[in-house]
Amino acid sequence: MVRDLGVLNWAEDKIAQGKFDHLGFSFHDDYEVFKEIVDAYDNWALAQIQYNYIDVDYQAGQRGLEYAAGKGLAVVVMEPLRGGRLSKEPPAPVARVWDTAPHKRTPAEWGLLWVWNQPEVSVALSGMSTMEQVKENIATADSSVPGKLTPKELSLIKRVREAYSKLSPVPCTGCGYCMPCPNNVEIPQVLQMYNEAIMYDDLQEGQSRYNNPDILKEEQRADQCIECGECREACPQKISITEWLKKAHELLKLKQ
Repeated sequence: MVRDLGVLNWAEDKIAQGKFDHLGFSFHDDYEVFKEIVDAYDNWALAQIQYNYIDVDYQAGQRGLEYAAGKGLAVVVMEPLRGGRLSKEPPAPVARVWDTAPHKRTPAEWGLLWVWNQPEVSVALSGMSTMEQVKENIATADSSVPGKLTPKELSLIKRVREAYSKLSPVPCTGCGYCMPCPNNVEIPQVLQMYNEAIMYDDLQEGQSRYNNPDILKEEQRADQCIECGECREACPQKISITEWLKKAHELLKLKQ
């Protein structure tokens, strides 16, 4: 759309006029779309992507990180701690994996070091809400360099990722084959909210997102399912989607 509407030409004119110096983009879509955007313009300065040790295959993911960096773009990472979820006290099965680490670190420190361990990352944007968090993040950044984590530590983080994945009750991959729903339910998004509320033991955040009309409209929520069964037929995993939608709505709806 930006390309087709001539926005890139407009931006280059503004750069020539000295209005700004560089042009970049922030991204929320699939890898193939990311690659298309990178290839559509020769003078991108940076790309901003969501990336953390959970989201290695999500949206642009690791492939996008490496592709953009290989094209000479600076890569800015947002959500390095997945909206703060990876900095909180982890669920017991995940905590048991962290406890096996010979070098003890906080969950936030592990998450940020994993991002900064990769030479393709130029900047990590980490939200902080207390002075203690500011100090911890500065100390972690100060001690981080690409390649800092050992193979054993990287293997540990992989096992943490797997432990989180096992906590996900619905084996939904977000492929989208169940869409469009004939009754407009945003099936993958609802199931993701349900999974994450349980995976990260954060019902409050799940309910906040589910009931926020800027994220999910009322007519897109799980209680709009009419149980037609089309989604199950289309699902490669043969998930009992209608049953999971009921459970999702019951958990995530605001209680009266």
